[in-house]
Amino acid sequence: MRDFSKYSDQELAALLRSGDTAAFKTIYKKYWDKLLVVAGKRLDDLQEAEEVLQDIFLNLWLKRADFQLRISFDNYFAVAVKFQIINRLAKRSRESIRNKAFAAGRVEATEPVAVQFDLALLKQQLNEAVSTLPGKCQLVFKMSREQELSNKEIATELDISEKTVEKHMTNALKTLRTRFGNLLPVLMLLIR
Repeated sequence: MRDFSKYSDQELAALLRSGDTAAFKTIYKKYWDKLLVVAGKRLDDLQEAEEVLQDIFLNLWLKRADFQLRISFDNYFAVAVKFQIINRLAKRSRESIRNKAFAAGRVEATEPVAVQFDLALLKQQLNEAVSTLPGKCQLVFKMSREQELSNKEIATELDISEKTVEKHMTNALKTLRTRFGNLLPVLMLLIR
C-alpha cells in the first residue's frame, strides 16, 4: 500500500477523481475523527453527527469523478459539515414548530404545516444584503466569510492595512445586523 502521508491535498483529490479507493480511505481516516468532534459538539448528538459525516463522505465518493478541490480538504470538510449542520438544525426547528402546533391542537394532521424557517429564502436575503454593501467592503466581507481568509491574508492580497480590513468588516456586520438582528449569527453560518 502506498504511503499517502507525503501527498498534497490536490494530489489526493486527483487520485480520488480517478477512483482510487486507497486515497479515499486515507482522506476518510485523516478527517473522520476531527469532523466527528466538530459535528458532535454542534449537534449535541453523536449518532446524528455520524450520520452527517456518512452523508458527506458518501457524497464525496459518489461525486468523485467531478470533484474539484478549490483550497484544501480542511476547507472543503469545514464547509460541508457546516452546511449539513445548518440543514439538520433547520430540520429540527421545523419539526419542533410542527410538533408544538400539533400538541396545541392548532394544526390538523391532514393540513400542511407552514415552514417558518425557510433556509433558502434566508440565504437569498443575506446574499442580496451583502450585494448592497459598498464594493471594497463587500469584497473584504466575502473574502473573510466565503474564502475563510484571515484579516492579515485579506490585507496582503488587497494591499491594504489590517485596520482597513477590520473597518470594512465592522461596517459590513453593522449593516447586516441592522437588517437581520438576532438572526445574523445563524445567517453567518450560511454564507460560508
